[in-house]
Amino acid sequence: MVAVGNSRRRAEQRKKPRRQFNYNAKILADKKGPSCACSISDVSETGARIVLERDIELPSYFILLLTPRGDARRRCRVVWRTELTVGVEFTQRRA
Repeated sequence: MVAVGNSRRRAEQRKKPRRQFNYNAKILADKKGPSCACSISDVSETGARIVLERDIELPSYFILLLTPRGDARRRCRVVWRTELTVGVEFTQRRA
């Protein structure tokens, strides 16, 4: 289930502290399909806040490519979304 709303007005629910981060990445929603550019605005051990380059429909689970070739990647689950900003949880299984 994806919670939609303004995350800044909600009580802090993170299990691990996040740190500010400014890093370009890509979302791979389908292993056969093209990737979508995004940026990671903050990150923790268990998740991240990403900002989409454009408004796209995301599946509940997707792969976040952390390097241009996709050598470093994380499997993500969408936890919340407000317009172009998406909160994700890193799933246990590495992508």
